[in-house]
Amino acid sequence: MTVLAAWPLGIRVAVLGQPGEPATPMAAGVVEGDWKDPEALMRIGREVGVLTLENEFVDAEFLMAVEDYGTPVRPHPARMRVVQDKALQKQRLADEGLPVPAFAVPDSPDDLEAVGRDLGWPLMLKSRHLGYDGYGNALCANLDEALAAYPGLAGRGGGVLAEEFVRFQRELAVMVARRHGGGDAVYPVVESRQHDHVLRELLCPAPVEPGVSHEAKRVARAAAEAAGGAGVTGVEMFHTEDERILINELAPRPHNSGHHTIEACVTSQFENHLRGILGLPLGPTELIAPGAALVNLLGERDGPSDPDIAEAAAVGGAHVHLYGKAEVRVRRKMGHVTALGSSPEDALETARVAASMVRL
Repeated sequence: MTVLAAWPLGIRVAVLGQPGEPATPMAAGVVEGDWKDPEALMRIGREVGVLTLENEFVDAEFLMAVEDYGTPVRPHPARMRVVQDKALQKQRLADEGLPVPAFAVPDSPDDLEAVGRDLGWPLMLKSRHLGYDGYGNALCANLDEALAAYPGLAGRGGGVLAEEFVRFQRELAVMVARRHGGGDAVYPVVESRQHDHVLRELLCPAPVEPGVSHEAKRVARAAAEAAGGAGVTGVEMFHTEDERILINELAPRPHNSGHHTIEACVTSQFENHLRGILGLPLGPTELIAPGAALVNLLGERDGPSDPDIAEAAAVGGAHVHLYGKAEVRVRRKMGHVTALGSSPEDALETARVAASMVRL
C-alpha cells in the first residue's frame, strides 16, 4: 500500500524481499533478500536515497550500519531501538510524563511474585521484542500462570515486560504523521474492535465524547514526538472504565488502524508516511465523509489462497483490498474492506456485508 501511494507522487520505491511477495510486483525495483539479513539490508541501503520500514522488528544495529554507510534510515535506528523494545518504549513514555499502565521489568521468574504484589493479579506479561497481534502476550491470573508463561515469552528475545491489567471501555488508535525537518499531522481518532488480540473492525471517528477525542489526539501527538523520527506512528490506547486515556503500544510505521485512510481521508497514512520521511509537506488528514469503517479479512483455514471477490465487488460503497498473500493461515490478515457512510455505524454495516462475501 505504501508502494501504491508512491507512484502518483513520482516516487519510485525499491523493496527488499523475494519475487512473488505482495509488494514486489508493484515496486520499481526489487533487492532479493530477507530483512533479518544484515548484508541484504546493506544491499538495499546502497540502492535507495532513504530507507524506511514496514515492520518494527528489523534489528536496530543492522539499520545503524546502513545509516553509517550514508543512507538515511527513517525512523532513525536509535529511535527504533527504543520503540521495538516494549520495556524501553514504556519507560521513554513514562519519562515524558505520558499516561501508561503501571509496569515492571522482571529480571527473572524469581521477580514475578513481587511484581504480582505491586501490580496486582491478573497482570499482562509481554515479550519485550517481536510481539504482535497477541503473539508474545499472556494474561496471567496468578503466580503459577505467570511462571508457566515466562520462559516462552522471554525466549522470544530480550526478556519480559509486566503490566497491570487495564479495564477499558474501548480501544482507541490515532495515526500521527511527522515530517523530517519539522511538523506533524494528526488523523481522526478511531475505535479498534479486537478479538483474540487481532483487529477485526474499526470505526472512524470513534464514538466518544469530544473531550475524550481531544485527549486521545493530545496524548498520541506527544507520544509520537517522544518516539521521535519521521513518518507515521500508530499510537494504540485504552479508554479506561474510569475515563482515562492510557497508551498501550506504539508502532513506528503505517498501521492497520490507519488502513481506512486510503478512502476515508484527504491524504492516506501511506502517502503521508512517504511525505514525512522525504521531508515533503504533509497532506490534510480530515475525513471526506461523516463516517468510515473497516473490517479485516482474516484467514479461516490453512492452505493456498484462492480469493473470490465477485459478490463483494457488487456492494455499493465498499472498497475491497486484498494483500496478495499466497498462503492463507488462520487469523492471518489477508486484506480488508473499507466503507464510507452517513455515520461510522452506517459504514460498518456496508463493510460487514461486503466482507462476509469475500472468499479467501
